[in-house]
Amino acid sequence: MKHMSTQEFRRMKSIENARNLFFRGIKRKVKEVDSIRVQDAVGRVLAERVFSGRYLPPSNLAVVDGYAVRSGDLRTTSSRNPVVLQLVGESLLGEVCHLKIMKGQTVAVATGSTVPDGGDAVIMVEHVKKLRGSRIEFRSAVSRWEGITKRGEDTAPGRLVLEGGSRLRPEDIGAFRALSLNTVRVVRRVRVGILSTGNELVNSPKKGDPAKVVDLNRPILSAMVRELGAVPVDLGIAKDDRRAIKSALKIGLRKADVVLVTAGSSVGKKDLVPDCINGLGKPGMLVHGVAMRPAMPTGLAVVRGKPVVSLPGFPVSAMIAFRTFVRPLLAKLVGVPEPLEPTVRAILTERVIGVPGHRTFVRVRVNRVKNGYEARPLRAQRSSQLTSMVYANGIVNVSGSSPIVKAGTEVSVTVTGDLSA
Repeated sequence: MKHMSTQEFRRMKSIENARNLFFRGIKRKVKEVDSIRVQDAVGRVLAERVFSGRYLPPSNLAVVDGYAVRSGDLRTTSSRNPVVLQLVGESLLGEVCHLKIMKGQTVAVATGSTVPDGGDAVIMVEHVKKLRGSRIEFRSAVSRWEGITKRGEDTAPGRLVLEGGSRLRPEDIGAFRALSLNTVRVVRRVRVGILSTGNELVNSPKKGDPAKVVDLNRPILSAMVRELGAVPVDLGIAKDDRRAIKSALKIGLRKADVVLVTAGSSVGKKDLVPDCINGLGKPGMLVHGVAMRPAMPTGLAVVRGKPVVSLPGFPVSAMIAFRTFVRPLLAKLVGVPEPLEPTVRAILTERVIGVPGHRTFVRVRVNRVKNGYEARPLRAQRSSQLTSMVYANGIVNVSGSSPIVKAGTEVSVTVTGDLSA
């Protein structure tokens, strides 16, 4: 098969054009559904609408410690015209209240206890005065339903609680448990096959063998996949051999929904991955070469409906390409929006120079200062320097049309770690 030429490779697409072309070629989404325990569902994508089957709260509840009253009894009440009501009992927490408030009566309540029938307001205990003989003096009027959360105020039978396609949060888990749901139907997790290529790669080097390199991409990418709620499928290391690479890719396409393959994506003699991908099925490579630094050799392909992403071999480049293309891809496959990453505005402490015509991802260290944040570009910016990601807690995107950003410029920083004091 004809190998991609350097000239073809240099016809690089912008990140936006590459992503649009790639996503248009993906027709298949994950549709299988798992039924799992509600307490295990945080981070998963809800497969269907959830409707309430009960009232929440199940009855009128007091939201303060105090006294339940009929608001009409206190209509003309003031500090100059106090009203005295007869205390006829107490509504206890966790117990059904069988009392009924009649005209001229009041009942003691606690936060969360049931408001007796007849009561339509609760006055805080701090705003009343206890008198002799179970009498309570009130010195202010009260609005109807003040101090009360009404039956069904949170939700009621038949009311929509959550749309399908929502990524479940801790508060959603709480709502499901409040509705007495024990299980919930969620979209199956995306399975991501991860393959590394290269004769030099090993899982752990033997002593006295400096020519071998520990494969970092598989553990790093596996962690990034898990962080996004997907499941990594380890496809191991393939030698720089067409047959070995194609065999591993076939296994990945069979076992996973997405396949990531690192290294072998440029235009050298040992860069076999693009041709191997094209040999597995149509349409094959849709994008090879993106106008970005690092991660320029990134390739985006679709093979028989399944996405295949060819990532550069250096871990920094692989991570940047993953954040740029795989992160939104995994969200697309389960039908949710790409999760937004936090950003802060910060003042650059030094000038940065990007690559003309390329989006440049500059790793920075963000620190809190008196009036906000400052971003200090790291000295180590090469794609071969993993510490440029380890020491960084933010990334600044530098436009290819304005590649020089002066010191003192306020920039947007994507936060990738804890912000330093």
